[in-house]
Amino acid sequence: MTKKSGINAERQLVKLFWENDFAAIRVPASGAGGKNFPKPDIIAGNGHKFYAFEVKITNSEKIYLYDFEIQELIDFSEKFGCTPLVAVKFPKKSREWKFFKVSDLEKTIGGNYKIEYKTDFPKGTDFKSLL
Repeated sequence: MTKKSGINAERQLVKLFWENDFAAIRVPASGAGGKNFPKPDIIAGNGHKFYAFEVKITNSEKIYLYDFEIQELIDFSEKFGCTPLVAVKFPKKSREWKFFKVSDLEKTIGGNYKIEYKTDFPKGTDFKSLL
């Protein structure tokens, strides 16, 4: 998928949070701080629950995440005081978002992570349950 489709997916997810009484913001990769500090793709909260998300969308059967992406998500979340989650969508297979705790991610032989549509996606938390 293109960078633009990833940005659109992030915007769609931010809108979904706002429609469900959460404040949410997409964190652009550029700007102040640049690559010097860890930052998630989206931050959302409602005064009781606070989340930081790494967002992934693909038309293939698997999503891969680099170890450094997950580590930065964890580092940010620990300092910010929120729950780190990976938000995943397979638009050709499902209109649904699913959310994964870092501890639930499958580690690859190379030390990165993957989420497979057939085996992992059904185990993710759906949006309604996350709220």
